[in-house]
Amino acid sequence: MKIGTRAGKFIDQFHGPKPGSNIVCFKFHKLAVAMGCGFRCAYCFLMTTPYFTFNQDKLMGLVYRNVDEMVDEVRLWLENPVPGVLVAGELQDGLLFDSAYKRVTGKPLTHRLVPHFAAQDRHRLLFLTKSTMVQNLLEFEPTDRVLVTWSVNADEVAARWEHGAPPPSQRFAAAARVKAAGWPVRVRLDPMVPIPGWQDAYARAIDRINELEPEMVTIGALRATSPKRLRAESRKHGRDDSIFDYLTEERDPSGFKYRIPFETQVEMFRFALDRLSPHVVPALCKEDATLWNALGMEFRGCHCLHGADDALAVGRAGAPYQV
Repeated sequence: MKIGTRAGKFIDQFHGPKPGSNIVCFKFHKLAVAMGCGFRCAYCFLMTTPYFTFNQDKLMGLVYRNVDEMVDEVRLWLENPVPGVLVAGELQDGLLFDSAYKRVTGKPLTHRLVPHFAAQDRHRLLFLTKSTMVQNLLEFEPTDRVLVTWSVNADEVAARWEHGAPPPSQRFAAAARVKAAGWPVRVRLDPMVPIPGWQDAYARAIDRINELEPEMVTIGALRATSPKRLRAESRKHGRDDSIFDYLTEERDPSGFKYRIPFETQVEMFRFALDRLSPHVVPALCKEDATLWNALGMEFRGCHCLHGADDALAVGRAGAPYQV
């Protein structure tokens, strides 16, 4: 892990798909709590981002000395009268560096951020993570202003392509601890990969999700902007690039990502949706509207938003977003 000073803003909006795209995704607000990730997932897109192309020594993690400036920026963001969700974990693991901040700055990152969200009733902070580092968060009284989304997968997929990350069983255990303590929890089943016997593998993962009963489950499948380049970077970093064998050589209808075959994706997502508990709100992550329509799904939000009525989900003509 490296230590540095961030020169630019800590809060930004996801650029999202280009105007006119049928990809269902929105310009959500993201907080750069760190850079990089100490896990070694074979499919991680960070390996191809310009920053890490030129700063490969920081790929495994960079935390910031000027954390007070981060907190000041968060406090200013919280003054926005329009309710929003601030996502920590888009370009890093949201919780993995929590205790690292305690070593570097004297206080865990959760202890710097959570009180500001707990003190208001308009906005929410979301930690997106594969980590089990929840001990610092659990020192607070729970609040619905802060939630944690765990990225999980089938055991077989995680064992082969998510090296360094805690196995899904440990992630589910951490999520159960947080939920039992009274905090809201969400789950991302992502990226689903059509390995041989995927039905049994993902049935077990979905049964765990149902047992946890999070407030929302966002489903995603393997995808890449530039598979050849990502495969090369994965191999260069000593990761198992065989996962990219599952991608087709054509982009989705919006030209956004290369994906697994459309028919396979529909089959996998239908399988997941049919098996998920009816008490869990389902969503898709950065998928083309053709997939939503093929599944007959109604947009009810995604893990980066409050829900379907989030201000960012308002359609281009001012009406709620429809797929």
